[in-house]
Amino acid sequence: MRFRQTLPLGDRHLIGRLESFGDIVVGFSMSQLALQLEIPRTAGEVFAHSLRYIVFFVAFGVVSGFWFRFHRIMSTGFAPRRIDVILLFAFLAFVALTPYALVTYSRMRGNDALAPQGVLLYLAVILGVIGFSWLLTLRGMRRAWGYLDAQQRRDTWRAFIAGVAAIPGFTIALVSIGVNGTQAFPVFLAVIPLVLIARRLFRRPWPLVVGPHAGLAPGTLAPAEVS
Repeated sequence: MRFRQTLPLGDRHLIGRLESFGDIVVGFSMSQLALQLEIPRTAGEVFAHSLRYIVFFVAFGVVSGFWFRFHRIMSTGFAPRRIDVILLFAFLAFVALTPYALVTYSRMRGNDALAPQGVLLYLAVILGVIGFSWLLTLRGMRRAWGYLDAQQRRDTWRAFIAGVAAIPGFTIALVSIGVNGTQAFPVFLAVIPLVLIARRLFRRPWPLVVGPHAGLAPGTLAPAEVS
C-alpha cells in the first residue's frame, strides 16, 4: 500500500473503484456457481448427483484463490495505466468465465470419459487467468519493488516464478490434449510439480526482472546500503 500513496489522488481513487469492480465480478462468478445447481424435483434427487456438489465447492475454492490473487495484484504495485487497466479487465473476464468452464468440464462426458473440448475449455480459461495475472504481477513488481517489505517481496517473487513455470506447462498441455485428446491429460498434472521445483530453484529475485528499483531500501529512494 505504501506505493499507492505515491500516486496522484485521482489514480488512487480509480484504483479503489477498480477494486470494487473486481470484487463484484468475483462475487457474481460465485453466485453463478450456485445457480448451476439444479433444484431437485423429488427428495430422492437431493443427493443423487453428488458430483455437482463437489464441483461447486472445488470451483468456489478456485474462484476464491483468484480473488486472493486479485487482492495481491491491487495491493502491491498496481497503477491505473492504460495497459494495466486492459490487463486487469482481461484477467477479470477470465475469472468470470471460470465457473462456466468448470461446470462444462465436469458435465461434458461421453462413454464415461471426459470430452477433449471440455478439458480444453477449462485449461484455456485457467491459462488466461494465470497469464494475465502474471503480466500484472511482473509490471507491479518492477514498479514497486523498492516499496515492498520482505514478506511482500517474497510472495510477489514466488507468484512470478510460479507463472514462469505454469504458463509454458499449461500451453504444452493445451497443445498435447488438442492433438492427442484426453489421453494427454497427465501432461496437465505435471504442471504442479514443475511449479514447486521452480520455486525451490529460483528463490533469489533476478535484478533484471525486478527492475531499476531493486537496490532501493523499502519505502525510500535511497540505496539500500545507505543508512
